[in-house]
Amino acid sequence: KYTPGPKLQNLAVGVLSHSQHRAQRHAILMSLSRDVGETCNIAYPDGSQMVYADRVETQWPLRLQFPIGARVPLHCTASGKLYLSGLTKSRRMGMANSLELTRETINTITDPQRLLEELERVRQEGVGTDNEEFIDGIIAVSVPIKDQQGRFYASLALQAPVVRMDMGAARGYISRLKSAAAELATLLEG
Repeated sequence: KYTPGPKLQNLAVGVLSHSQHRAQRHAILMSLSRDVGETCNIAYPDGSQMVYADRVETQWPLRLQFPIGARVPLHCTASGKLYLSGLTKSRRMGMANSLELTRETINTITDPQRLLEELERVRQEGVGTDNEEFIDGIIAVSVPIKDQQGRFYASLALQAPVVRMDMGAARGYISRLKSAAAELATLLEG
């Protein structure tokens, strides 16, 4: 079974970032953000982190702002766990045992075995979650953006403060996220 390496990941993200697709990609994100009422982003893996390729911030005054190019950890973010869950079992085990599982909040998983259990749950569901694991008071849900062969090349996520949205409500947007991810995937076809 083959998985895309860093060069292919960068190529795919480059396609999405290319000026020909930038406006379409951003329009899809804007529509999604309007529908869910919260910040939405696209991130891709780079080493032991996820990198934001594009974001649309919510219009609410209370929001979490990360610039394009900002890096976040794999082990405690919805997008990072989603990426890790798609690796082969041996690579997941290797990553869980080699990543620095820094405690960011009280909910951060810092035990490699517990992380592997969480990654298996994410793998089975196909949805990444961050239940105040990276930043206190912030939740996130992510789905994969896949190429025509069904390979992961980026994630699409929504983030929200728990004062406006709980995890149950965020999960209610999974089908909308998947629809937007499918739209984004079509940009790679053209």
